[in-house]
Amino acid sequence: MNREEINDEIWKELLENTKKRMGPATHVGLNRALLDFSNRIVPYITEQRCCGRVIYSGGDDVMAALPLADLPKFLLSLRAAWSGKTDPENEFNSNGGYWQWKTENSSKKPLDIPPRPLFTMGKEATMSLGIVVAHKSVPLPTVLEKIWDAEKECAKKMIGGTISENNKIPEKDGLCFRVIYGSGNTLEAFMKGHLLEGWWDFIKASQKYPNLDLSPVLYRLAEELPRHAELTAGDDLFKKVADVVLHSRDVELPELVRENLLNWLENWEKWAWAATQTAKTREKDPNEKDKAKALGASPEDMAMLLKFTAFWTSRTRQ
Repeated sequence: MNREEINDEIWKELLENTKKRMGPATHVGLNRALLDFSNRIVPYITEQRCCGRVIYSGGDDVMAALPLADLPKFLLSLRAAWSGKTDPENEFNSNGGYWQWKTENSSKKPLDIPPRPLFTMGKEATMSLGIVVAHKSVPLPTVLEKIWDAEKECAKKMIGGTISENNKIPEKDGLCFRVIYGSGNTLEAFMKGHLLEGWWDFIKASQKYPNLDLSPVLYRLAEELPRHAELTAGDDLFKKVADVVLHSRDVELPELVRENLLNWLENWEKWAWAATQTAKTREKDPNEKDKAKALGASPEDMAMLLKFTAFWTSRTRQ
């Protein structure tokens, strides 16, 4: 028996043991949650809340196409619906981990959303996503290949870590963004799922100032942070260096935008430090060594994430 066959046998045994621990009610709830998510919530979020199209939705696999401007709303809504957290658009109640259309909005309730509570996977469930932004000249097979690769080989391989006793970041739960330009050049950036909301907060804050263009600031930070900041246990160097850079500009950012941006950088650094410590621990364990890469947790990774953000803000302004 080769190594692959051994791994398959281990997986089958684990699956059987899991089934034995799960009663019939748990199986029914799990199936109901997957059906509600793929058949009810995904089509609504994609095609009615956002201006997109569902290409495929079955169980926990989703593929959709939508405009770049709708990307944050789509990602936040999809992740909240998967785990039963608060609806960012405030159309559903999330009592007890279920999603149910609010009665006060019943007059505009879509026909494909039933009045009953919709099952979700629960607050501990995570979601890994591959996101590809492609120029119209890029062949569709190339786009599809990049999407699957971004999800399976990148987003699902992002590791977690312990920030504090009450703040533990789970495994996986990653976002891999890939931009494919018409020239064939690509840009790749990674973000841990719990950072998405803070990322959107500082972009939303900037949108309150119509004449503010964030992209020059973000490109400047992408250049300066890897040169002057490194990961530490609690010195918040990325936040401090960014604050100096922001104050050195001729025109300072509005306070609300600056504060949200710095908070996001601080939270990223806390996760990145925890992830690198997790990776170092795994390096010493032969059984965990293949999971010891802290994907998305280097200063250069932060630079790429800032560049993707600059790309997104400049394109949506256009």
